[in-house]
Amino acid sequence: MVNLKIFPTFEFQKYFYLVFISNFLAILFLNDTTSFNLGLLSIQSLFYSINKLIFIFFISFETIAAFLDYYGLTFNFIKLIITDIKNLNSAFNIYILFENSKYIFFFVLNISFLIFSETLIKLIINNKKLLFLSFIFLIILSTLITFTVKNTKYMDVMYQRSLDKINYVFNGNFFRNDNWFNVSKNTIRYNDNNKKFSNFSFGKTFKDYNEFQNIFVIINESYPNFKDKNLKNKLAYALESNLQNIKISKYKKDWNKNYSTQGAEMDFYCDKKGTWEEFKNDFNNFLTKNDCWINNFKNRNNIFIHSYNSKSFNRTRYYLEDNSFFNEAYFKEDLLKLKYNTCETNFYYIGICESEIVKKLLNKIKKNKKKQFVLYLTVENHIPVHVKNYEDNICKNYPLNLHPQFCTLFHNQLNFNKEINKFLNTLNSNDLLVLFSDTPPLLSQRDRIHFEDYIDVIFFTKKF
Repeated sequence: MVNLKIFPTFEFQKYFYLVFISNFLAILFLNDTTSFNLGLLSIQSLFYSINKLIFIFFISFETIAAFLDYYGLTFNFIKLIITDIKNLNSAFNIYILFENSKYIFFFVLNISFLIFSETLIKLIINNKKLLFLSFIFLIILSTLITFTVKNTKYMDVMYQRSLDKINYVFNGNFFRNDNWFNVSKNTIRYNDNNKKFSNFSFGKTFKDYNEFQNIFVIINESYPNFKDKNLKNKLAYALESNLQNIKISKYKKDWNKNYSTQGAEMDFYCDKKGTWEEFKNDFNNFLTKNDCWINNFKNRNNIFIHSYNSKSFNRTRYYLEDNSFFNEAYFKEDLLKLKYNTCETNFYYIGICESEIVKKLLNKIKKNKKKQFVLYLTVENHIPVHVKNYEDNICKNYPLNLHPQFCTLFHNQLNFNKEINKFLNTLNSNDLLVLFSDTPPLLSQRDRIHFEDYIDVIFFTKKF
């Protein structure tokens, strides 16, 4: 039986034993949770290891929080279950328990080591050989858990993650907060967040701009629309500050969860009309067959810009098919011939530097005397991004310190917003610029909890 009484005197052996056991088992079984993006040793374990009863409570609490963290949930989910137990799908919840059984192992082993703590401590102290064998056993256990995974790709990821973690710890990031601490923080900060969006329609909104000379539409790859108000305001300030006589109209919409970026384009062209097969196979027939609203701009000088390759998702169909909607196109290969530079901001899609396109190409196009419709699709913030080490304090603060990519995503977008801000001040009285994202950053569920699950659509026009 576990003796749950408070220690009559502070016993250092039992204290350090519990600190070591709880942190070692966390490294083994909770290493894929948000907590381990922050450091190695739990700050909270230094306090709850003082008392057995408190230890049991917080280990239980941490196990629940690990599940919530994995699925990007807050403690409001527990409130929902308590309010109405019928909300639980028993079969699915059993599946979740088995799918993440390592979190259960974390709980069971912690309690087991606690139950036998006095016996184990005496054996270890009185038997140095047993201490050595125990250490070897733990190393072997760790190795077996690692190498039972046969997926080599997963092993590569784990290997790289381990190296990154070692470097991260050696750079001074030794302490971390438990998952229950992080989930509690998310619950408090994001509790009153408004996730509603209006019944937005591109066709209806664009009706008021048919006579404008230049219409620029920027589909922004993975705009990091943080729920944190401070970060949200900084990104908005970079985009909207010091604008000269510019009117800003803001809308909210859902995003296409089936086809991501191509889905965002499809929804933009036709307000969710038509099928994916039609859009993918014959773009111009798709526009005609579904009487898409964008056909109102068919007679303009229509230009498509993408900072990546034209063969990506066969976007050459936008301007090479018969009766094409777009008259001109600029892709990575075209811009390289014009001496534009590439920026290696992400791992898989190395494209033309977005800042150059805004500074040079958009300004060049704006000088044309024709009525124009310009669609510009970015790629720079496509995840995973190459992580940069920023020295400013904002990267050390919540929530940018929760994931290695968060701060880089934030700064990439901040810089891009500043470039758009400069371009906005060059608009004429009959010019329009529209900015919206294809999707939120498509990170794991646990990481997407920090981003709004809707898209901001922003219209910028010069006031008359």
